[in-house]
Amino acid sequence: MFVYGSLLPGERYRAVLEALGPLVAVPARLRGWRLFVLPEGYPAAVPGSGILEGELVEFFDLERALRALDAFEGSDGLYRRRALDVETPAGMRRAWAYVAEAASVVRHGGVPWPSGRWRGRRA
Repeated sequence: MFVYGSLLPGERYRAVLEALGPLVAVPARLRGWRLFVLPEGYPAAVPGSGILEGELVEFFDLERALRALDAFEGSDGLYRRRALDVETPAGMRRAWAYVAEAASVVRHGGVPWPSGRWRGRRA
């Protein structure tokens, strides 16, 4: 699972991931996506010419984790889970990520976050 926002270490919803069992996490980047910030204070990734920084998180029980995260991320209908290629220190990996369409993000009041880096909150 590629995470890039409120599920990162030290962020408001990291406990959601930690409750799903042992985690292995490594730094990762996602190319071809842009970051937006929503009025509620959390980010959304949309297709575009950018690079997002985040983590690739692996779970012992992936199916259980996906069920829980689908319920968590899909509660407002904004995010969709997609399989994407992410860069890690060990090379490219295929990973699930929760992303959105630009039109939906704009309708929700999202604005661009050009740095692509949620951690540290520097636009």
